[in-house]
Amino acid sequence: MISISLLGVPQILRDDQPLTITRKKSRAVLYYLAAHDKPLTREQILVVFWPDSDRIAAQQVLRTTLHGLRQSLGAALITDENTLSVAPDTDIDVRTFEANLQRPTSNFQSPASTSSIELLTSTLQLYRGDFLTGFAFGDSAEFDDWVTERQEHYRRLAIRGFIALAAHYEQAQVYAAALETLDRALALDPLQEDVQRSALRLHYLAGDRPGAIRRYEALRQ
Repeated sequence: MISISLLGVPQILRDDQPLTITRKKSRAVLYYLAAHDKPLTREQILVVFWPDSDRIAAQQVLRTTLHGLRQSLGAALITDENTLSVAPDTDIDVRTFEANLQRPTSNFQSPASTSSIELLTSTLQLYRGDFLTGFAFGDSAEFDDWVTERQEHYRRLAIRGFIALAAHYEQAQVYAAALETLDRALALDPLQEDVQRSALRLHYLAGDRPGAIRRYEALRQ
């Protein structure tokens, strides 16, 4: 069983034990494939990772890279003549994270229920930090730009999830938990005025006027 975690410091596990892939470019290729839920063509990979290399030489290096990855990943890496992918039954955190949070906003506004709170809580626990935290590649501007875009995308999804979870707690009148959850959203982007207003309202509902004033002054400063 292969598990790939890309939120926070990336981790690769095989049967719950760390799996070491020595070559940085091999790891980068794996992370790129794992974050896509559909197969990618070999040409797409070549364009991202070997844009300036001679095509025949780059194809040979890619074959060598895939051979090494197959030795580590086994059937979790799917290759054919034209496309590459990570097997859909592989445990990949970003796929679960996105599937659970990339929903119509109305789905998050239903009355609070134990199941919806549990789903949001377990999903948000996957967010250990920004996408590929600490993974400095530097050999491909296109890969680095993609990482930056994905970091912002998953950060926005996390904020969306924290706001939805806080709304469920507020409906259940568990104001302390709602405030704590909104603070997690604000830690990712403190200048969200709508979220700050919601936090001020929660202080009021909880009877915490001094806390509301402190928060307002901190935001104003």
